[in-house]
Amino acid sequence: MAAKKRTHGTGSIARTDSGKYKGTIRVLVKGEQKRISKTFATRKEVEKWFNEVSRQNVKYHTPTTVSEYFEHFLEMKEEVYRESTLYGIKLFYQKHIKGSILDKTQFSSLDATIINRYFLGLASHGYASSTLTRWRKNFKSILEMAMYEGYIEENLMNSPRIVKKLKGKPSRPITPFTKEEVRKLLNMKNLRKLPVVYQTYILLAFLTGARPQEIMALTKSDVTLTSVSFNKSLGLHGKLQDCMKTPHSMRTVPIPEKYGKILEDNKKTLPQENLFYSCKSANGYLSKDNIGWRFKRYVSAVLGGTTKHRLYDTRHTYATLLITVDKVDVKTVSKLMGHSNIETTLRYYTHAAEFPCYTVLHV
Repeated sequence: MAAKKRTHGTGSIARTDSGKYKGTIRVLVKGEQKRISKTFATRKEVEKWFNEVSRQNVKYHTPTTVSEYFEHFLEMKEEVYRESTLYGIKLFYQKHIKGSILDKTQFSSLDATIINRYFLGLASHGYASSTLTRWRKNFKSILEMAMYEGYIEENLMNSPRIVKKLKGKPSRPITPFTKEEVRKLLNMKNLRKLPVVYQTYILLAFLTGARPQEIMALTKSDVTLTSVSFNKSLGLHGKLQDCMKTPHSMRTVPIPEKYGKILEDNKKTLPQENLFYSCKSANGYLSKDNIGWRFKRYVSAVLGGTTKHRLYDTRHTYATLLITVDKVDVKTVSKLMGHSNIETTLRYYTHAAEFPCYTVLHV
């Protein structure tokens, strides 16, 4: 049966090759007639959208800006992408698209020169090559959907004029700590030579294997005698983020009671609810660079000589020793690490080494 013809001016609906429904309608936007279109999974959703835009509730119109379409893309992929993927794209948008050269650029003006300038600018900030590649893939998939919906005629990321590979900062070697090294670093005789705030960071880093930005966002109420709860994280320039890296990052990690008592004493000494508060910081938190510099000096002083260790090595140490030495099942370790799947834990956070028999949680 032929589809019922719509009344003139109420929009048209076409079935796409993929089985979805593309609605097209003319509406008044800022006193100007605009032809707008959007694709949905069902005809009912198109009808609902027609009703919204007919009341001039128009957010995405042709031509649209990159930023506006990015928000539309996230809305469309809400139920399609897995949580960790969607969160990664959201953070990319919030940190690197907003306020950039692409933010207010209209699709009609988008060209290879603008895209190359944008990504070369990101590369100049010292991001790793793998990170730059992931962001390029994100942007390519967004332009692919925009082309499919009819907002642009071609995906410029496929153009021969686009830079195909960006060379970023080389990956730094991962060096987990050994049993003896961790024992020395967590020895209270050594730790007490540091200000309380740095003692607290080092204890939490080795005992929980958490990301530095998760540890620095902790408050006193997050740390108890037997566990640490991670439910927030710092982002760019030490600003508290709206969300964690992934939903799985929200977790509670057990700690030995003997260290819990030390942390409880430290909490009484620290003046603010935020454990890593700084009155000198614009966002109220100690900077990651500050913690990293203190950490390296402490490691060199305790272990002797210069060190190539960095903050993130405590996270790798935690996972590696639990799996390869303690024989804790990977699923449990993955949950403690806040990973979305065990493949991430196995691929990036376990390092084969001849460690003595050792349990991170029972130093």
